[in-house]
Amino acid sequence: MLSYLSALDKAAKPTMNLTLEDVALLKQLKAAGEGGRTIRAYNMRLALDRLAKGGYVVARPTGLDLVHYRITGRGQEALAEHD
Repeated sequence: MLSYLSALDKAAKPTMNLTLEDVALLKQLKAAGEGGRTIRAYNMRLALDRLAKGGYVVARPTGLDLVHYRITGRGQEALAEHD
């Protein structure tokens, strides 16, 4: 089932070039585990929002200045390719 969803992720979202910052953020979210991580810092959220548009993370607002991010299968596959 996961591979089917990953295939859908790839078909629905265009490939983007990941920066070193993107890869570092994906590694942090992977290390946070299934629950993901809540981010307050605006600059960090800009980069993560870009990753969300590419399908690498899922973003969910949790408050006025807080957004919760979780890495997707596509994000994990991108990390495997960059390691």
